[in-house]
Amino acid sequence: AAGSGAPPPPPRRGARVGSGFAPDAVEGAMAPAAAEMSDRATEQMRQLHWDGWVRLDGGMPDWEPRRFVERLHRKYCSRIVEMLERRRADWMKGDDEDNAPGADRPGGLVARRVTAKLEGTGIFLYAAHPSQKDDAEDDYDYSGPRWYVTCTEAVMQHYEGIGVAPPPPMELQELLWPRLRDRRKPWLTELGWTLVPEGSDPQVMHADICSSESERPRRPGRGRYHHFAWKPNPEDLCTTNVVPGAFSEGCATWDDYQNWTEVRGNAVIFDSEMLHRGGATKPGIGWTSTLTLQVCSGSGWPELHERVSEGLMWYTQPMGWEDGAAVDVRIDGASGPSWRRAVVERRDPKKGRYAVRLDDGTLRDGVQDSELRYRQISQDVAKHTDASFALRARVLALFDGEWLPARVARANADGTYRVIWIVDRTFTDGLPASSLRAPTAAEAPRRGRRLAAADCAEIARVREDSPLSSARSSASTKAPDGEEVPRTRGKRSSAKACGADAPVAAKLVEACERVPKRRRKGPAGEAPAQDMPLRADLVSRGYVEFLGGLPKWELIDFVEECYDRFADIIIQELEGLRDVWAPCPGSRERYGAFAAAKATERLSEFGIAVYSPSDSQAQEFPYESTGPRWYISLTPLALRLYGAKGAPSPPAELWELLCGHEADVASDLRARGLGWTLVPPGSDPQALHADIYGEGAHRRQQPPGESAEPGRTRWPHVLWKRRRGELCTTELVPGGFTEGGSEERHFDMIRRVRAPLVIMDSEALHRGSATSSEGWGSTLSLELCTASGWSAWQEFATGGTTKDPSSPLDWRMLRIRRPRKGVAAAGGTASHGAAGSRCLLKAEPVPSLPPAPWAQREGKARLAQEQRVWEGVGSAA
Repeated sequence: AAGSGAPPPPPRRGARVGSGFAPDAVEGAMAPAAAEMSDRATEQMRQLHWDGWVRLDGGMPDWEPRRFVERLHRKYCSRIVEMLERRRADWMKGDDEDNAPGADRPGGLVARRVTAKLEGTGIFLYAAHPSQKDDAEDDYDYSGPRWYVTCTEAVMQHYEGIGVAPPPPMELQELLWPRLRDRRKPWLTELGWTLVPEGSDPQVMHADICSSESERPRRPGRGRYHHFAWKPNPEDLCTTNVVPGAFSEGCATWDDYQNWTEVRGNAVIFDSEMLHRGGATKPGIGWTSTLTLQVCSGSGWPELHERVSEGLMWYTQPMGWEDGAAVDVRIDGASGPSWRRAVVERRDPKKGRYAVRLDDGTLRDGVQDSELRYRQISQDVAKHTDASFALRARVLALFDGEWLPARVARANADGTYRVIWIVDRTFTDGLPASSLRAPTAAEAPRRGRRLAAADCAEIARVREDSPLSSARSSASTKAPDGEEVPRTRGKRSSAKACGADAPVAAKLVEACERVPKRRRKGPAGEAPAQDMPLRADLVSRGYVEFLGGLPKWELIDFVEECYDRFADIIIQELEGLRDVWAPCPGSRERYGAFAAAKATERLSEFGIAVYSPSDSQAQEFPYESTGPRWYISLTPLALRLYGAKGAPSPPAELWELLCGHEADVASDLRARGLGWTLVPPGSDPQALHADIYGEGAHRRQQPPGESAEPGRTRWPHVLWKRRRGELCTTELVPGGFTEGGSEERHFDMIRRVRAPLVIMDSEALHRGSATSSEGWGSTLSLELCTASGWSAWQEFATGGTTKDPSSPLDWRMLRIRRPRKGVAAAGGTASHGAAGSRCLLKAEPVPSLPPAPWAQREGKARLAQEQRVWEGVGSAA
């Protein structure tokens, strides 16, 4: 909520207002800790509230909103810079069609166009106060644009489930709000970062929050709106120019342009009502960026409404203590105030008051923010256990007599811990160290491995049926930074161009252009590697890349024809369901699962089904699911088209590659899925997983002395792009046949393919890569099943995907005929996307759908209720 509703006018250079001076005393009721501050802390408080700014010793303190902004900065900053660079010709243009903050400034038009590309991310770009030469004679003589990326809406979505963002660390609260009333119901008013082109002049002098009409101006020595600025790299310094003591409601004078000082700190706080500006940037160093976070004190909140439009006031986030938080509560007794350990039971969102349960079981109601603090070292605890657990460490935590898998989310100062339960994404705070232990080698789950359904159900039963009272300091609630099963580490790896591996690339090109010679049989019917090096790569590494184009095959034509006909319609359907992409609080469904079901209802008449595979996933702890991905299945339509006779066989050389094992070569091939993926713009990479793998007697790898099924690819997966010149970017772990489980080392082994056509083994670890913010991502797909894979499927001996006759899903597979002996299948390569492909569908216009029932407001409300019922977290009433 920086600035006023309309963009403020350029600062006029008139009479000087305001000056910096030291206080004789600080008025108002002081917080207890503020009266006991060190000389250094007292000086910092004086500097912030009277001069208007202060450096933070040691950089920006650890705070969850800070980590959230830094994560979004890493994810989106470079993408936004790329989009701005492509629109450099329009940098100096304002936007006459928009009323967003800064629309009429230089960069306003570009900001609107880039923001349109970021739709759905909760991130917006607007033009900040522009750059200007110090000797400019005209107030409107600007030399270049500056932008601000705000992610406040994304933050609001992040904390929607619990209603409040965590308050600042206590040392920051004491600095920001030395008076008790300032700490009651504080707010986050802005989060994001600046973007400044290299070689820019300094920014126009301004104040973030100001008003020429307010009857309640800032009182001397009492800051109410504060602005954090920091650099993510500890070695970098902020270069903001500040004018100490210049609280002039945004009016700058010639003196202000002479009296500014550069902050020169890695992290600083300055008063949002003080005059300041972004410093000049040097040429040749690239774009610069400073991360920012703005807060409002509880006492300053009513006055903020006089300075900011109602539209912008909506983009604010209350801070407070969520249900289940372990805290200290201040108790005023006959001998003076004391701090007692407690757990928050509930928060009244209107009054901002709390009910907390003390460690002796007493419930205390009506508690205010100023009477709570993060857990501190308790003087009445004689000795804490020596055990210590690192932040984010995987542990087993004791809950009602059961040791359950969890992860350390916070180490409280009193020696207790907050843990996030792996299964249901809730947390428990205030657990003593004696209730945590490191798992043994046998107990430690493999990273990313989904727990068995029976295990999940049992853990949930223990958690839900527990008689443990909240007096035991372990109330559980939904956590914004929780994690779900499976939770994998999302470590990025650099992509290696496939052309860099010359021997492999040569084999791939050759494979698209030749029919291999008849193979000499080896042990168990397997051909020697030198007779079919390409299949050896597929079997051992789990994938091969084709650089020479697509093989000629009718099924490929079928998928492409359906994509051309239906892709835009399906995207439109999913966009219309955006409000229900995220699962409801308390739901165990994947992102996009309900949207997939509703889209399938409207598309089923065309033989199309929509499924939700593994979610997209954040790349930093706690590796939350961040959004949906979908698979568009054409299997029902293909079964209608080809029926019992089966689909035409692939080219002979492709058959040799897919079905070269003795157990597969003489039997039919099957398609367990035909279609394409759809991934929204700006999505994180997918969770690392395997689509399907053999279990029991059909395991791919068995312990020594037991039978196994190596040397074959049972579930090949063909991937390609529809448009010429585009490359598949799926990320795989070479040789990652782990039955779907992943460990830390696998993330260091990830390799991104770079080819127009890829064939991979569905048993190998892989994931869909991140998508750009420019548009939806899509990869066409044929998921195949050989005779040996079919045998495992029929015997219910598969993991990852298992046939379930009781499920409403369609488990049928399309039979694909094998090549007839003596008849050469059509070989060679097809011109990708070329005209003249065989028309397999009826020559009729592109289908259209009637308006969706949820297109109107009433329909949206019914849809939201239906989602809660569908996901099992609401009633049909």
